[in-house]
Amino acid sequence: METILSLEKVYLFLGIFLAVCILVIVAIMLDLWDGVHTAKKTNQRVHSHKLRVTITKMSEYWRFILIGFLVDCLGIFFSFYIMPFVAVLFGAGLIVVEAKSMFEHANRRKSQTLQLPEIIRSIIDCAQEKDAQKIVSQLHSIIETQSDKS
Repeated sequence: METILSLEKVYLFLGIFLAVCILVIVAIMLDLWDGVHTAKKTNQRVHSHKLRVTITKMSEYWRFILIGFLVDCLGIFFSFYIMPFVAVLFGAGLIVVEAKSMFEHANRRKSQTLQLPEIIRSIIDCAQEKDAQKIVSQLHSIIETQSDKS
């Protein structure tokens, strides 16, 4: 008599599910590391609230992948359903979201708006009106180059 559910298939499903969970957690940690790196580069303070948000994000992602795995548990009884496709698909989607976030961090690090606080300090420190006008014209040229790139 042939069994509907083999132990090897259960191990395969659990192994793939565990691998997807680990990959998503690694992606979240990389995003957190990249966000902290960006905050340091842009001279922003790293708040503990942002770190708590990461824990909340992990639990939300975990629930999302778990729902996919529950759908896959229904498919485990069919011979053509060879791996947890829904959990893998959800995990890949979450990894893409985290990768997009890291690209946004990189764009923020490269932005020329990081120069604005220095320019503003220079304007405030100017002793003469000529110096202030020179800095304002430099600021205007930076804004024009930004609008030309867009």
